[in-house]
Amino acid sequence: MSEVAERAARTWEVTLDELAVSGTNEVWFARRGDHHVVVKAGNREARRREAVALAAFSHSSARLLEHDALHGVLLVERVLLGDDLLPLARVDDDASTAIIGRLVRSLHSEQLPLDAGALPPLASLGEVFERSDDPRLPSALVRKAASLFAELTADAHGVVLHGDLHHFNVVRDGVGDSADRWRAIDPHGWVGDPTFDTAPMLANPRALTLAESPDVALLVSAAAAERRIAILAEATSFERDRIRAWAFTAAVIAELWMVEDHNLVHGAPLALAEALAPTV
Repeated sequence: MSEVAERAARTWEVTLDELAVSGTNEVWFARRGDHHVVVKAGNREARRREAVALAAFSHSSARLLEHDALHGVLLVERVLLGDDLLPLARVDDDASTAIIGRLVRSLHSEQLPLDAGALPPLASLGEVFERSDDPRLPSALVRKAASLFAELTADAHGVVLHGDLHHFNVVRDGVGDSADRWRAIDPHGWVGDPTFDTAPMLANPRALTLAESPDVALLVSAAAAERRIAILAEATSFERDRIRAWAFTAAVIAELWMVEDHNLVHGAPLALAEALAPTV
């Protein structure tokens, strides 16, 4: 147990039950009295942004209970049952896509006031294009994504964004029946174009495949993406063209990050970008 987690447990009168994630970022399943909670420790700025976003989202996400800004620690409600959307996506992709679309709409429509400058603008993501010169990624695709990104972020108007709303960050609140609802966890925290929050689930096609395969790229198709885009558009009232443009751009950004952080090309986001390129 890290010193930071131990201090948080004492300060907030929490019993740490299980270390769920270790390393640079530490995540503990815990209890505070009769309530199940999560203690998250790690990068101070990342935890600060997560705290700001959770506070803005109100009841559509896990509730923020405490935030130690000095030490970079959060105490967050643990959503139970807590299973994510991937099992549903494997048997009913349309239903899981609609759930994410409705959650996007809910996250954006029920926000609490936010202090100016509390979260970075989405436009700052574009800095990755300035560092993109790896020959493993098609230069024409990267240039197209950079141009689209500039257009998509030209409007200064925005809302608090989750920033990473894919199947693993949408969890079940309930007991497994028809009264259950789905809530968001682990936001990155940005301010920008609302349509961006539809992109992570489209730019992460591994989670959307109905069967496992060592060659994920073969399971990515424009037809599958277009079906999901149509469902998201109906659930959110966003324009299909804008959802498609963000899916393409976010997929390229995901691969740029993979190259920058891990010196490898993932493959699945690149396959999605190549499938969508003719239509954006």
